[in-house]
Parts: sequence; structure tokens; C-alpha cells
Amino acid sequence: MTQERKVALVTGASRGIGAAIAQQLIQDGYFVVGTATSESGAQKLTDSFGEQGAGLALDVRNLDEIEAVVSHIEQNYGPVLVLVNNAGITKDNLLLRMSEDDWDDILNIHLKAVYRLSKRVLKGMTKARFGRIINISSVVAHFANPGQANYSAA
Repeated sequence: MTQERKVALVTGASRGIGAAIAQQLIQDGYFVVGTATSESGAQKLTDSFGEQGAGLALDVRNLDEIEAVVSHIEQNYGPVLVLVNNAGITKDNLLLRMSEDDWDDILNIHLKAVYRLSKRVLKGMTKARFGRIINISSVVAHFANPGQANYSAA
């Protein structure tokens, strides 16, 4: 790895596992860009990270936003060398009552966004000859709960 500044992108960094991962990466010397679904959430991340990171708003379902956020990171901080795909939601309902939109939202956030973000950052990782992509999953993938067909499928 030839970069002086090591940049990590953590989706869903505003709370829980994502927040803990972001803080650990900062302790490990990374400049962390954490994403949140709102501008206010992104600002809280920026305030929390101080000079060791920044928060950005991102709807991971939106390809244009993914492109804009990754381009912004590359232009302002450097290539993303570590990507943590952590963003996730639940929209639980019995399959008989689940709307197709709820099914699609879960798959778009948990699967399609992982593909899109990973593909987008790979060029910078390849050029830097270093990169790590970490995908956060759930035990529900193996031990499903009632009403979580979409979540466990994703």
C-alpha cells in the first residue's frame, strides 16, 4: 500500500455495529467516511469523527448517490481502501402480507448496494494495490425469524 492516508468507507455508521467499526478504524489510523441516511446523521458523524473522518448522507439504494459519494471521497480524501458494507434495515411482515416494495427495499439495501459499492471502489483499490471489502451479515441468514423472509433472503 503506497497511500499515506488510509481511507475507509463505512455504510450505516451512525449507530450500532457501524459506529463501533468506524471508531475502531479511526483508532487503527484510518480516515473514516461514515454514511448515514440523513444530512443531520451525517453531520453528527462529522462532529464525532473530528479531523479523523467525515460523515456523508447516502441512500445506498440510489446508484447516482453512490457514484457522487465515492467520487467526493476520492477527490477530497483519496481512494477508498477499506469498504465496510454495513447499512441495513428491516421491514418485517409475514410473506403473505409483505408488499413487493418492502421485499425490494431489503434486497436493494442488503444485496444490490453491496454489489454497487464494491464494484465502484475496486478500481481505486486495484490501483493502490491494496483493498479490503468487509460485508456485515446477520445470524438471521441461517436462523430465520417469522416475518423476516426478505431479511433472511438478503
